[in-house]
Amino acid sequence: MAAEQGPFLLLNTKHIVSRLHEWFPDAARELVVVTTRADIPPADDAEYARRFRHLEVVTSLAEVSDDAFVELARRFGVRRILSLGEREVLRAARIRAALGLPGQSLASATAYRDKHVMKSTLAAAGIDVAPMRKFQTNDELADFTRQVGYPVVVKELDSGASNGTLVLMDEQALCSLPALPTGSSRLAEAWIEGDFYHVNGLMKGGEVVLGVPSRNLYSDWFSVAFDAPAMTGMLPDEHPLSEKLRRAAQRVVAALPAVPDLCAFHLELFHTADDRLVVCEIACRAGAALVADIHEAVLGVNFHGASLLGQAGRGDQVDIRPSGERLGFARFPPARGILRALPDSCSLPGVVSYLSCGDVGRPYDGTTALGPHIAEMVFRLTERDTEAELQQVEQWWDNNVVWEHRTNPVPDRWKTSRRPART
Repeated sequence: MAAEQGPFLLLNTKHIVSRLHEWFPDAARELVVVTTRADIPPADDAEYARRFRHLEVVTSLAEVSDDAFVELARRFGVRRILSLGEREVLRAARIRAALGLPGQSLASATAYRDKHVMKSTLAAAGIDVAPMRKFQTNDELADFTRQVGYPVVVKELDSGASNGTLVLMDEQALCSLPALPTGSSRLAEAWIEGDFYHVNGLMKGGEVVLGVPSRNLYSDWFSVAFDAPAMTGMLPDEHPLSEKLRRAAQRVVAALPAVPDLCAFHLELFHTADDRLVVCEIACRAGAALVADIHEAVLGVNFHGASLLGQAGRGDQVDIRPSGERLGFARFPPARGILRALPDSCSLPGVVSYLSCGDVGRPYDGTTALGPHIAEMVFRLTERDTEAELQQVEQWWDNNVVWEHRTNPVPDRWKTSRRPART
């Protein structure tokens, strides 16, 4: 077979533009980049443009139509479409389909983006997911709620990081929910009570190439609805759930339409009191926040770079060099209240880095999306009980940050209900 010819078209929203030459040394010849501002300083547009075959900096990729991307790809004779962001998965697949290019298909991209398609596919394969229903009216939602009881989780079909997610705790919350726009749909799910875990890694052709299980103190929704820290820590291999989580990841990846080339994935699961693993969702991209950073520090491979090389047909260039170390991170979102004291350093053992960026004396309104934070830290993990180490970090934070008139802490119902790690 003749070697593929022509450049690659990259649709980008991530802060990786300055690193593209690490993964594509010949980027000046073979990368056509359409990106948000990301990590390009405004004064350096001309200098960055010289680094690539073609560069366009846009306010949002949403302002560029699929037809414009197809035209750009044809103009440069593009051979592959590359993307990293959650919302670019489907767009990249549509552009590939329009141009007849290799890579992730539209069916695969849909299964990894549309939560109803995703979980219906997994359920058909015998994989445990929450009872769910796609609905268009509040009457349909009420009918589902009567079947499963409260709380009920309401999600956008294609959202990420719990953006747009609501948890209805009672009938009053249901009655106050606005009607959906005509013709639109959302997903309702039964609430799953359980501990929250991630598996982050790389997949190819329906198989897991690498899977790293981690424990999270809270699911993403708690950091959006309340002021729970977004906090995760890698599990040791000897943890009783590590291998079970890896096997679950393999089953999930095998059940969905395969991504043909090497690609990062981020899988979220609940572990219930009766020892079930229930899939929350999976994405064919690297995890958000500092997930890629801590895994790169431990494995010697950047998940964004690995995904780009995989989509370019160069997955064999990815070199995984595990150090044997385990890391975790925490991002602390603003509460609703006035910030009166914020630690400027952390003396806990194992802390690799700590950065505070909040303004003492400022009133905050909390956050409605995952991401905004007033401090973040990375730390080493050395104990078998990862949950206990994460709780130590959370306790340090609670003891050292001071809020006046704080109104949105995590309710005791969930903060005190976490079970000890099983041994």
